[in-house]
Amino acid sequence: MMSLTDVYCWVNRARGMELLSPDDLLNACKMLEALGLPVRLKIFDSGVVVLHLLSHSEEEIILDTTKLLEEKKSLTADELSQLVAVSVVLARERLFATERVGGACRDDSTQGLRFYPNWFLTRPV
Repeated sequence: MMSLTDVYCWVNRARGMELLSPDDLLNACKMLEALGLPVRLKIFDSGVVVLHLLSHSEEEIILDTTKLLEEKKSLTADELSQLVAVSVVLARERLFATERVGGACRDDSTQGLRFYPNWFLTRPV
């Protein structure tokens, strides 16, 4: 999974002097599905736009994030981004997706946003 901003930078760095406009890149990415390519454009609820491979399902990402939360006891987006080698924005989206399905809960305090394993749903009473 890669943010569209990162994709734009990589493409234009590779092209050198013949730069691609942001609109052209976005339009090309919208056509990926129609062309039957294994890459899709995804827009998160927050407005973050990414390209992701079909071989990497959201369920797998959520399961991996849940396991990391259980191992580390708590994570911030910055900590997760370092563990899984993605940008902080994508790490934050991973944590929010995990929270949406009940795999995590968050604490939004003066020290920042920190996610914890959701023991309310996973631990017996």
